[in-house]
Amino acid sequence: MLAALSFVVAVYYVTNAGKFLNWSRGFSIPSAADIAAGFTLLALVVELCRRSVGWGLTSLVLALLLFTAFGEWMPGPLMHENFSINYFIEMMTVMENGIFGAPLEVAATYAFLFVLFGSFYQKAGGGQLFFDLASAVTGRMRGGAAKACVTASGLYGSVSGSPTADVATTGPLTIPLMKRMGIPAARAGAIEATASSGGAMLPPVMGAVAFIMSDLTNIPYSSIAWASLLPAMLYYVSIYLLVHNEAVRNNEARMLESDIAPLGAALAQGWRHLLPLGALIALLVMGYTPVYVAAGATAAVIILSWFARESAIGPRRFVECCSDTITQLVPLVGAVAAAGVVIGSIEISALAGKFTLLITGLSGGYLVPTLILAAAFLILLGMGMPTPAVYIMGAALLAPILRQHFNLPEMQVHLFILYFACLSAITPPVAVANFAAGAIAGANPMALGPYAVKLAVGGFILPFFFMFNPGLNMEGGLLDIATALLFGTAMVVFASYAAQGTFGLRTIAWPLRLVLTVCALASIVPRLGVQVASVVVGTTLVFIFWRLMRVEPRTRAAG
Repeated sequence: MLAALSFVVAVYYVTNAGKFLNWSRGFSIPSAADIAAGFTLLALVVELCRRSVGWGLTSLVLALLLFTAFGEWMPGPLMHENFSINYFIEMMTVMENGIFGAPLEVAATYAFLFVLFGSFYQKAGGGQLFFDLASAVTGRMRGGAAKACVTASGLYGSVSGSPTADVATTGPLTIPLMKRMGIPAARAGAIEATASSGGAMLPPVMGAVAFIMSDLTNIPYSSIAWASLLPAMLYYVSIYLLVHNEAVRNNEARMLESDIAPLGAALAQGWRHLLPLGALIALLVMGYTPVYVAAGATAAVIILSWFARESAIGPRRFVECCSDTITQLVPLVGAVAAAGVVIGSIEISALAGKFTLLITGLSGGYLVPTLILAAAFLILLGMGMPTPAVYIMGAALLAPILRQHFNLPEMQVHLFILYFACLSAITPPVAVANFAAGAIAGANPMALGPYAVKLAVGGFILPFFFMFNPGLNMEGGLLDIATALLFGTAMVVFASYAAQGTFGLRTIAWPLRLVLTVCALASIVPRLGVQVASVVVGTTLVFIFWRLMRVEPRTRAAG
């Protein structure tokens, strides 16, 4: 019944597209049929959100609708003026600040095409190539299974851009392998979830969030991808560092030779899967629109799949790829349509101004406390919600505060919001990536959270770093970029060791962990003297830990 009703409402808006496209706000008046269709569409969106995303975002949508409807009876500054039903339907279903707004448009165009590309790429064997390359490069290292997981999940996540989809695709390969090598189930699931959550930060694709950001800010997608490259690399550096440190501490074994594909054999068998990625990057650099880029890369996947019979995409696989794409898009569509309702409610009730007063009041009007409150708000908002929905609401509520009150650059503000929207997927108590990884690992999802947050500590502080050091986003001259990369690398190294509390077999005393934490935070301060001093002190401590770790085994052997 709901499917039939959805179809009828869709047909109504398609057949009346001319009227809505030529709508004049304040002069055009919704008919009785427009009002009926509008309320039906609103109810369907709420129910779609509940079924596909869950009660987290749905509860927020319902609360905002109640606030919008009964705002005239709210106390004090929360009160807003009454409005007519005609105005409500006009804002929700006709104007761009409603259901049919930029988020849904991006989901129906860019996101759809890139998810389609990911489905075809996976079906043609591209995901297996990522795993084979990762195992060939890292499998013979200590803790090779965990490092292969980080590499494979990061590579595939950069194509899919969805933490949950990445976990569901690479997790069945990587998590059992890590468990077979002796890594506990909860830690294996946390490594997979953390590595997958960085995919939306890592070029070349970055998923739907980057395209929504491009549409909202009018910043070219290629510029966003270029600015995201170095922070994303440092995010994975911090994960690798902690995974290696844990492998040394637990004396984790290398992968079995039977699980490692020789690099030459992996490339010889799957070299063609690298060509669509090359085509995608080339088309982006050449300045083509994301629609042409995704379509061209997908066509390249289909054509190249016929170079091997086992990976050829025929009619059956073609239909499977299309159905897989729609299945993956359902939660995204439910989330962004509901986010459109949220944006419409904010516009009607003027909630953005009230939220600005609340944040500035709590932070005292100071920048750093405001950024910390914004990060906490995004993490809380992301409990159980998809990354695009978290980003959209953060862009609607927080970006105006950071842009207008503190005159911060647009690129850094929206990347700040994007990062915490991604990291909300692994932050307890409700973390969608942890739930997906926990189900595969056979572990309690709540047990994954603490270790996942520890692994991602670099990601939690990187947004603060590039907010004050835009050189990490490829802005400025070569010297600016190089110094920002140096200080950023030092920051994530110090923060990682401070969070884990160990250096190989040695435990780091609490006072020294505190010193490393201070050095990491001081690296953010955009003053050269402070940054240099923090790097010198932190590097000296790390060097001492390294020397002690090397000397101790020799002393034991001599004894």
